[in-house]
Amino acid sequence: MAKTKVEDSKDRKKELKEREKVKKEQEARLKKRLKAEKKKIDRIVSFPFKSLFFIGSVSGIVYCIYNYFGEGNTILASLLKGFLLFVLVYFGLGLVLLLWFFVLAKIRQKEAEEKRRYEEELARERERAALEGKLERELLLKQAQEKREEELRKLRESIGNENEIPRANTE
Repeated sequence: MAKTKVEDSKDRKKELKEREKVKKEQEARLKKRLKAEKKKIDRIVSFPFKSLFFIGSVSGIVYCIYNYFGEGNTILASLLKGFLLFVLVYFGLGLVLLLWFFVLAKIRQKEAEEKRRYEEELARERERAALEGKLERELLLKQAQEKREEELRKLRESIGNENEIPRANTE
């Protein structure tokens, strides 16, 4: 049964709608995946700051409570000392973490530089080996051509001048 132009256009419209639907689904999945990746990166970036804040605040609160109840200082003096301890812990550990990340980054940078140098040296070595192989092949080819010419010359001499073999073009 032959389809009419109207049916063909309807089929094309359906196909286009299906393609658009599939495309939208793919875009939605991509957006969802990107959102999840962004959320993961945000958690990774904010983790050190959150943990520093938590450690600093816990140490400050514990020291404030100890200072107020244990040593009998006034509440303002205890809060001030607790806050100072919080600031000291937050910035002190933050500085230590910063230095640790800096050293770790330098180590990774050196490793990457060594890897790059190694790969460059390996590429040069491969290039040199390929060049040597090419030169060796050319030398062997030249030797084979010389040997062939020598054999042809000997053959001509042995046959004599009566049946001269025409010299082949070797190039």
